[in-house]
Amino acid sequence: MTAGDPAMLLEGVYVANVTPFRDDARYSIDVDAYLAHVRWLAGQGVTGVIPFGTNGEGPSVSASEKRTVLRALLADPGGLYVVPTVAEGNLPDTLDLLAELEDLPVRAVMVLPPYFFKPVSAEGLRPFYERVLAATRHPVVVYHVPKYAVPVPADLVTSLPVWGVKDSGGEAGYAATVSAAGKGVLVGTEDDLPARLPTAQGAISALANIVPEQVVALYGHVRGGRSAEAAALSAHLQRVRAMTKEHAAPGVLKRVAQRRHGHPMGTVRPPLVPVPDSFDAAAATERAVAVPVG
Repeated sequence: MTAGDPAMLLEGVYVANVTPFRDDARYSIDVDAYLAHVRWLAGQGVTGVIPFGTNGEGPSVSASEKRTVLRALLADPGGLYVVPTVAEGNLPDTLDLLAELEDLPVRAVMVLPPYFFKPVSAEGLRPFYERVLAATRHPVVVYHVPKYAVPVPADLVTSLPVWGVKDSGGEAGYAATVSAAGKGVLVGTEDDLPARLPTAQGAISALANIVPEQVVALYGHVRGGRSAEAAALSAHLQRVRAMTKEHAAPGVLKRVAQRRHGHPMGTVRPPLVPVPDSFDAAAATERAVAVPVG
């Protein structure tokens, strides 16, 4: 496996797409709703989707469920690139899921390190990623999300033959260090995208579940050097992001996405708590789409 060309492989806006769960005994995945949501996203100008990441509630989804959904999605991805998140919590399950993905036409795989034991050192993370790299033909994106998992040091990313990193930490100098080493960077938060995108190939956005056209427009403004437009749209998106944090973010994203496209988006899976009935999805949607994209 080779790391590929960071400037070409994963450019653009990717959606950290949510997972619709039914309110039944097992909180089963509504696969039809999942695919309908992705089809809507495909019509909004995004480059691809990142199934089963943090906002996709990936650690709450079994490997067998992931296989079922990914095979259905990849049968007709609507022209989108698909980069599955592998977040299994241990090396054997990680390798098993990577084996399942080997014959599927994914663009890359995004791999979270085991996250229960903290702290861990680069000395422990290195053999994990070395075995990941040996097990897959797909380019590997390291998932650095220290808020929920264990941090992956920038110098470890730069020393491995990975494509690069999804940077959801935002530490000063982290992305610049990875980029300077010739690796790719995908920005993993909507915080201050005008400042962070110039040293990245693209963004992985949770808000693109509900305002994909705005995130695509912001990416275009940054790439086109339209700083005033980028700053204004970024400020709006940060207000929308704050709104989604008032409750469990995946639940809010599902309720607003459902208002936008009409497909049932279900609930969240425990231990996350559903959005309360008092949540005004219509008002939240109006707030989210208030800024025209031009």
